[in-house]
Amino acid sequence: MIQLKNEPMKVIRTLNQHGFKAYLVGGCLRDYLLSKEPQDFDIATDARPEDVIHLFEKTIPTGIKHGTVTVIINGVKIEVTTFRVEKEYENHRWPKVEFTNSLFEDLRRRDFTINAMAYHPDEGLIDYFGGIEDLKSKIVRCVGNPNERFFEDALRILRCIRFATQLSFVIENETFEALKSLKDLLKKISKERINIELSKTLESKNSSYGLELLYESGVGSIIIPEFSQIYLYLSQVEFDFIPTKFKVPAFFACLKDNTLIEKLMRDLKFDRRNISLAIKLCNYLKMHYNAEELIKRIFFEEEENVEDIIFTMSILKNDTKITETFDILKKQNRLIRKKDVKINGKDLLKLGLKGEEIGKTLNLIYEYILINPEKNNKDEILNYVNLYLQEGKN
Repeated sequence: MIQLKNEPMKVIRTLNQHGFKAYLVGGCLRDYLLSKEPQDFDIATDARPEDVIHLFEKTIPTGIKHGTVTVIINGVKIEVTTFRVEKEYENHRWPKVEFTNSLFEDLRRRDFTINAMAYHPDEGLIDYFGGIEDLKSKIVRCVGNPNERFFEDALRILRCIRFATQLSFVIENETFEALKSLKDLLKKISKERINIELSKTLESKNSSYGLELLYESGVGSIIIPEFSQIYLYLSQVEFDFIPTKFKVPAFFACLKDNTLIEKLMRDLKFDRRNISLAIKLCNYLKMHYNAEELIKRIFFEEEENVEDIIFTMSILKNDTKITETFDILKKQNRLIRKKDVKINGKDLLKLGLKGEEIGKTLNLIYEYILINPEKNNKDEILNYVNLYLQEGKN
């Protein structure tokens, strides 16, 4: 027995009271069946969008063209979509939608059996395509003919790998063979959609498994030409343990080529934050410092996420000494940040330095204090600067 939250239950009951069918469907039902708490709620109904808008006080016409209206109750958003069939897919992605009164037809158009079930609090679970058995057996399988499902919507190829990764399921043989044979269709899918599915796969707890599926299927090389190079590097490290928000940047950083990294990530429409972080990790990865030197430099340069960056580098460099040394240096108070250096540009101005001289001298000071944090007091630093300037005059 599924214990529905009050808000989706109210939507179902309200639709039923006005003569319409309504069922919980999709990922939220799958999550309930896996004893997980759903984050989103989807309801399929024979009510038309205008009926849904009329019956509920607060709605958003999310996708009227495709029959979807978002109902908001107590701040909870519930997507309510009219039963539909999908015909004549355009560019292997966008279908022509026709509304239907048949729940069976609505479920038959869906991608995978584990997403093609329905539930009603009075009728129980409705499973025409063996979804519950596949859930129990931990299998991702297309509804009907997998070649047809992937040909209709090529993004399902990446979704298949993503679901298998997130759920730690295996991909059924015919589904996997169809996925491999039709992988070139992904070239027709927008970069933004590929970005979303790839990111979700990489940010999964079981991301190494996702990388393996992308590699074995050949799908990875379709979306990123250098994927094999990335995979062969990451298959040698514990990629799963990298902090979630660093997984995408770390994935690209292991290419060790800033120009290539920026080109690939821009092409896949990644945001500036992820690109900058990937380049930063790449730079640290290429540094030939011992563990102590690398840690001191990261701690000195970074103002946030220091521990996560150091932990990520320990994984990418496959060197546990990095985290061990970090703990020792922290306990010994031998780490310092750039912002804590006891001298600044104004102090150098007073010494008569100008323009580029100030920037150059500050960088020398930073390197000096980075190596000798115990020297971080104004007198010691000024003494060092005066010696440097004296040597310059000689």
